[in-house]
Amino acid sequence: MPILTGEKATRALRAGGFEGLIVGMTGDPKGCSERDEFEAAGLSFCIEKDTPSIQRIAQILGSFALDDRIEEESGAGSSSSPPALPVGQDSMAIDHMSQSP
Repeated sequence: MPILTGEKATRALRAGGFEGLIVGMTGDPKGCSERDEFEAAGLSFCIEKDTPSIQRIAQILGSFALDDRIEEESGAGSSSSPPALPVGQDSMAIDHMSQSP
């Protein structure tokens, strides 16, 4: 990122009170100090820059779209933003989603 790194941008968003979903993408492998710092900045999800990870993002975003359609059909209204996920649940949520058929 030319002005802010992903880590700095994430920290700024969280410091400003943003509680929504922040998905980070990195080429750094798990266990790398740069990736650990990026994840610790407050990411909801941290994924690799590879094809399986891109497919996971599509699945995650598709689940939000499905949630909105269900809310609209039930008359509950739709939210203007996706629900906030607990920070730090990234690996478990993505690993769980990647194991789903």
